[in-house]
Amino acid sequence: MPHKEESTEFTPDRYPPFPDEPQFPTVELQTISLKKLEDHDEVEINRAFEAFKGRGFVYLELAGTENGDTILHGADEVARAAEKTFAMPLEEKVKYKPTNKELFGYKNVGATKADTTGTPDTAEFFNVSKNDMIVADDKMRRAWPPVVMQNKPLFAKYSRASHATGLMILDILADKLGVPREEIRSRHVLEDHAGDHIRFTRGPPRKSLEMPEIQTPSHTDFGTITILMNWLGGLQVWSESSRKIGALEPDVPGEWLWVKPKRGCAIVNLGDAAVKFTNGVLCSGRHRVVPSPREQGTFPRYSIVYFVRPTDHSMMTTLKGHSIPAPDENEPQGVDAKQWIYQQAMGLGSNHLGE
Repeated sequence: MPHKEESTEFTPDRYPPFPDEPQFPTVELQTISLKKLEDHDEVEINRAFEAFKGRGFVYLELAGTENGDTILHGADEVARAAEKTFAMPLEEKVKYKPTNKELFGYKNVGATKADTTGTPDTAEFFNVSKNDMIVADDKMRRAWPPVVMQNKPLFAKYSRASHATGLMILDILADKLGVPREEIRSRHVLEDHAGDHIRFTRGPPRKSLEMPEIQTPSHTDFGTITILMNWLGGLQVWSESSRKIGALEPDVPGEWLWVKPKRGCAIVNLGDAAVKFTNGVLCSGRHRVVPSPREQGTFPRYSIVYFVRPTDHSMMTTLKGHSIPAPDENEPQGVDAKQWIYQQAMGLGSNHLGE
């Protein structure tokens, strides 16, 4: 099937709509207004809380708030930088592979297993550390490609807005669970070193009409909260609340449902750390990425993700709150977040990480 030639500059308006056909069933997600959350609208807060307990995914309507507008309009600019980053020669990109048990840097196509038989994935991505973007150049911990350095102010602004949005949502969840906000915030301090990053992802155009070509395998996210901006279909969620973390396959019967991109909205989901901190009250939604169907699938698929993750030194243990079940008295003390996230990544078959 023909592929569309990539433009020299990312322009989301070039994409056709997601097909409205019964053979491509879509999920019904709650649309939550960021402005209403910031205005302390109790109805909206309750809707968000129930969604994060249930499926773990929502559409977050961004317009009307400073941070929302930064994410909404900044994502297009970040995607243009991503396009230039992926256009670098492979021999240049691989110079920026992760080191020191961190996930920052470049992941090449095929570096992750897409299923239990070992099929390689088809996506490449580049993880840009939040901590390196918000500090002076001489305070950065690693080298970055010229295109990243040229866009450092953009990435810093986008990171700050995304992080603040994630923390605001976590404040709401903490209030509903009876956890002091500071207990959550102390584990997600912007300036503290953590696995937080902006991820650019590029999935290639579809090779054939058959399903599936798996760009990113079935998984739950490792961190606490994920904020995704995308313009093409491809994201799929499991139809049931599949809550088993750290596994390639869902643990309950169901089917994959498409998540249609929604103009003006981010797709927000919780990750495994939110499950760990709340002893399973909140849901880390299971998802995967495949090429979009029909004409959308003839385009390369770019997405921009911001991951809010616990700071490296945070211990991965259950928080105390009136709506959080007490952990088993024999619960191990656990490991710090940096080691825990690395273990989660390795458990999903990632073989591009630094030792």
